[in-house]
Amino acid sequence: MLSAFCAFALTSCKMAIVPQAINTVNSVSLDEMNLERKDYTVLQTISAEATVTYKQNSSRKVTVQEEGNEFKFIYKYHKGLFHPKGEWALDRFSGVARLGYLDNDYSKYESFVTDRIRPEFMARSIAIYRAINACKVAGGDGLIEPIISTNVEQSGPRSVTFKTTVSAKIIKLKVDGK
Repeated sequence: MLSAFCAFALTSCKMAIVPQAINTVNSVSLDEMNLERKDYTVLQTISAEATVTYKQNSSRKVTVQEEGNEFKFIYKYHKGLFHPKGEWALDRFSGVARLGYLDNDYSKYESFVTDRIRPEFMARSIAIYRAINACKVAGGDGLIEPIISTNVEQSGPRSVTFKTTVSAKIIKLKVDGK
């Protein structure tokens, strides 16, 4: 009896490791840097976007998908012996979640992909990831004065779209003696 219960328990619980690529960068305002203008060069101002759609397919299934099909997460509502009050859990996924964070916000959101349905944070994190990559491509040392804006709109009867735009200045610190 106990072995049958254990076998049931092991087969009814799904464990998934979601592939994530994570970038972090410190962001500061010009005042916080305590640098003079001669200490750095502003390379350019960049803008990065991300769009994530949240769609409730039924009363027990939710899909969170990135606009360019980089990833798709399907959450299912589970209620039963092990979840008497019920909870949302990741059921299936495809793709890779490429996420970026500013300052120390990584610790605040590091588990939201598998634990919670938080499409607004996904859109924000993807846009930040793209801004960090733009900084690296431009040869910058960091982003200053980031402006992050998330817009939300009803895109269908059971669908909501979150679009985040990150704008920031890319700076290059001047090396001593140059």
